[in-house]
Amino acid sequence: MTVHVRVRVGKEHYALPVENVLEIADLGEISPVPGSGSAILGVRNLRGQVLPVFELAAILGLDSQTRPVKLLVAEAGGRRAGLAIDEVTDVGSLSAPSSHDPDSAFLTGSVIEGDQLVGLIDVAPLFAALEERAVR
Repeated sequence: MTVHVRVRVGKEHYALPVENVLEIADLGEISPVPGSGSAILGVRNLRGQVLPVFELAAILGLDSQTRPVKLLVAEAGGRRAGLAIDEVTDVGSLSAPSSHDPDSAFLTGSVIEGDQLVGLIDVAPLFAALEERAVR
């Protein structure tokens, strides 16, 4: 079984494969990027590395009532970015994903954990879409 990092974004729950997660940090000070889209919060200097920071709620089309407070640093295909989230809820194995097609190109499926539906995020297509939006 693959180990996942489970996160909360607004009222929704998601999980990312642990091999795509480099670290979790406080959101910290974000410098805005003029002319950037609504999903990009800006850039953050994280121990000398300038990291683009995206609001995961905006990427997934969720209404977020509060400002995210945590930064999940993810990596896939040589790309690295920060995803602003509300909290990390768990790290561990998940039950087998459902076989239905997900509603989003960024999800590989979903699982029921306890009483929560957890969407499984596919980091590579998520980063590819973010890069495509940034180029436009």
